[in-house]
Amino acid sequence: MSQPPRDRVDAGPVQKSRVPLNAALLSSAQLARTVIGFLFFIFLARRLGPDIYGKYMFAFALSEIFSIAGDIGLHEYSIRELARRPELLRRRLGGILALKTVLACTSAVVMLAITPLMGKDASTSLAVAAFALAQIGYSWFYASTIAYSVKQDLHIQALVWLLQKALFAGAGVAVLFAGRSFVAVAFSNTFVQFFIGTLAVLIMWKKYGGIVLSLDRQRWLGYMKAALPFGFIVAFYLVYFRIDSVMVSFFRGDVEVGQYSAAYNLVTALMFLPSGLVAAMFPKLAGDYRSPGDNIDAPFQRAARLLLAVSLPMTAGGWLLAGPLVTLLLGPTYRPATTAVAVLVWTLPVWFITFLQGNMLTIIERQRAVAWVGLVNMLLNIGMNLVIIPVYGFTGAAVTTLLTEIAGLLQMFYLLRKNISLGDAAVMAAKVAVLTLAMALLILLIRDRIQVLAVVAVAAVAYGAAALALGIIPASEITRLLGRGPRPGEDEIGPIKP
Repeated sequence: MSQPPRDRVDAGPVQKSRVPLNAALLSSAQLARTVIGFLFFIFLARRLGPDIYGKYMFAFALSEIFSIAGDIGLHEYSIRELARRPELLRRRLGGILALKTVLACTSAVVMLAITPLMGKDASTSLAVAAFALAQIGYSWFYASTIAYSVKQDLHIQALVWLLQKALFAGAGVAVLFAGRSFVAVAFSNTFVQFFIGTLAVLIMWKKYGGIVLSLDRQRWLGYMKAALPFGFIVAFYLVYFRIDSVMVSFFRGDVEVGQYSAAYNLVTALMFLPSGLVAAMFPKLAGDYRSPGDNIDAPFQRAARLLLAVSLPMTAGGWLLAGPLVTLLLGPTYRPATTAVAVLVWTLPVWFITFLQGNMLTIIERQRAVAWVGLVNMLLNIGMNLVIIPVYGFTGAAVTTLLTEIAGLLQMFYLLRKNISLGDAAVMAAKVAVLTLAMALLILLIRDRIQVLAVVAVAAVAYGAAALALGIIPASEITRLLGRGPRPGEDEIGPIKP
């Protein structure tokens, strides 16, 4: 059914698209964040060892699951609605900020209340408490990014994101060099989140001329009800992504949590690529979407080609070089994580595309369907983990993650079958796969002859040159992402199809 027309404020003259610039800025900031976070993760894992690192990651994973109650979908829902009605931003954001604060405080209180019931040692319980409190400060930061997204001032969000990661890593390194424990690292994160949250709100206030102070409490119930489908999506996926670490902790102990978390973090460090691209696309596409007949195939095909062209060679390289990379980066104590890394890298192309698919479905207002996919994935993953983790440990958890992701990808394609061309996507994936296979053969020829980082560099240069020469990644797309506006007859990320 077509959407009823919405009152819109005349935007005035058409301005140059910010999507390419925003994509470049967010991806660059996410790249810098990833590098900082990756280096800190390597430092933390090596410094603490698998046992203590496992305690730290258990506390972090548990807090991530409970963070669901601090948002319940308000972030995604607010961006979508306010991108369509930006004139309401100043009036609505004060109430959203207040509501998110109340929800985050409630989540922290509940988490603190149940921590003593989990049977963990005192240091792990303190770390859980630190991460629970940090969610309050993070809710302020997250609320401010609604304004940055709606106004397409994502350069501000990128800079604050980067500062957040730099301060967290810097504080953690300083704490460990001072001889403190992983609990102190967790509390340093609490301090950083409150500081960054306050700073982000102040920047937002100054940039957009102040936010109306009305708490708008009469709207809270309706707003939460409308946001709930988004909340279910976030809840199901957060539980799915983090419950395996919690289950490994209870079934197999902290050492295996440390090994699994090390493998998982090595792979998920690469998720900055789809998140930067899609975060830049989302506000503009959400604001332009009017009815189910609107075209989303062109932006999907272009974004999917870029994501596959990057993720498939990463998968092949990570699979073939898992052992040497784990030993080089994490040290010999993490060699058991090699098999889990070799399994988890196959989730990369699946993660990249499902991340894009989920956002496309949200744009066309099918978030309830995305929530159902999340529910199915969560239940499937938990069910398999209950059977597999007690027997096969963290390696089994890696296999269940891969199987669940494939199931989610197939469900998403089914939901989008009327909106995107599956044939075009399959042909595109096949072309990238052939080139990736050639790169894999190159790695097999040279991996025993030169150092592993040199293998990575040679393979990356060879693949990149071939992808450009063969048109897998057209040079025009790189130019566009670096900031060139669209030509007449193009949308912001691809040619408009009839």
